[in-house]
Amino acid sequence: MRRWRAVPAVVLALAAGTAAAQATLVPQDSGVNVRLRGISAVDANVAWASGREGTVLRTVDGGAHWQALRVPGAEALDFRDVEGFDANTAVVLSIGPGASSRVYRTVDGGATWTLALRNDDARAFFDCMAFDGDRGWLLGDPVDGHFQVYTSEDAGRTWHPAEPAPGRRALPDEAAYAASGTCIAVTPWGERMVVTGGGAARVLLGDSGGELWFAYDAPMPARVPATGIFSATPVGEDMLLVGGDFEHEETGSAALAQFVSGEGLSLSPLPDPNGYRSGAACLDGRSPQCIAVGPNGVDLLREGRWQALSATGYDSVDIAGDVGWASGDQGRIARIELTPR
Repeated sequence: MRRWRAVPAVVLALAAGTAAAQATLVPQDSGVNVRLRGISAVDANVAWASGREGTVLRTVDGGAHWQALRVPGAEALDFRDVEGFDANTAVVLSIGPGASSRVYRTVDGGATWTLALRNDDARAFFDCMAFDGDRGWLLGDPVDGHFQVYTSEDAGRTWHPAEPAPGRRALPDEAAYAASGTCIAVTPWGERMVVTGGGAARVLLGDSGGELWFAYDAPMPARVPATGIFSATPVGEDMLLVGGDFEHEETGSAALAQFVSGEGLSLSPLPDPNGYRSGAACLDGRSPQCIAVGPNGVDLLREGRWQALSATGYDSVDIAGDVGWASGDQGRIARIELTPR
């Protein structure tokens, strides 16, 4: 099932011709000082963020003001992922062993919250989630040797566990990283993609029902417990993968995943970013632009190489249209203005 190849011409031209393109980070005041690893950009005005101590934030004015929202009973939780559907509807995921792993949902802008899913298995640990319209997928670390997957058909109101599948069988010491809510993603060709690290750096590709999965080795380093793939995001018709070593923040890695009809997934190494990168998001245009973030800075993928945008660290990034946000430690939030090409 493994297919590696040299960096294709499409990669080298990923952002070719974008010399005049711009990406600007504008710091904003979140009003909190906890680490924010969840970010979701709905549009140029609406975004949601989440983090430690049960923190959920929302802006409806482009980030000029961020409103802190209280989730009753969640004050001790670490919300590593958030999905905003609109200004009123959002789903947040907390991580941790046993009952610390939960999903809450609001439909009234955070005034009230409903507990949609709580993990009752002490061996389980939720990591991340992804949505395609109302359809959702949630990834958890291996239990009984298989990565956990839950599915939702109603925008996160209810969740159902998927049966174990051979393609989701974990290798020794392999896990997913709850670093930015992007260890599971929906691909442009309509399948689910899971990225892993630790004992192995692999890509698990599954159908929309979460039943049929195939595993591929990735051309990115793995090492227990700190190294592997941390984020997957669409770029054009392909998928960008970023990662590195969270114990050595100057060490980053990246790859491109392309679906080849009749052959499966092809994985190509990309130049290393300027450090460990925990999250990435891309702006589509005539030449796609990608932003990758990590604790030692922010990079723009342009003209076949990573260019440093900022030495300030962030954990998560998301883009809607030509506007995005990045979030990180000490309540850090920045608005990203991109110029499409």
